[in-house]
Order: sequence, then C-alpha cells, then structure tokens
Amino acid sequence: MNIKETILQNLDYLPEDSNREVLDFVLFLRNKIDQEEEQEDLIDAQNALAEEGCISLEEVKKELGL
Repeated sequence: MNIKETILQNLDYLPEDSNREVLDFVLFLRNKIDQEEEQEDLIDAQNALAEEGCISLEEVKKELGL
C-alpha cells in the first residue's frame, strides 16, 4: 500500500471536521508548491533576460517602430 492509499484509508476513521482540516492542509501544500514554481519561473525568466544577446521588449518595439 502506498502513502496515498494509506492516507485515504485513514480518512475514513476521522470525523468530518478533521477531514476539513486535512483538506485545508492539502490546499495549503498545493498553494505552496504553486508559489515555489512561480518563483522558479521568475528566476528562470530573469536569468534568460540577463544572457548575452537578449534584447529587451523596449528595444524590440524601437526596432519595429512601435
């Protein structure tokens, strides 16, 4: 039995209020993961912009006459 199955099996023994707490915690963890992924994406974007040969949006607009 894997961890997910063990969690699901044990949920049956908890009262409804406790199940709500479990759900709140699961949602908290999902939000935390989403925020960490967004932070990683931001860092990756900043690193890409710092690479040699990369031009800014303003420079592209200027070159296109926008």
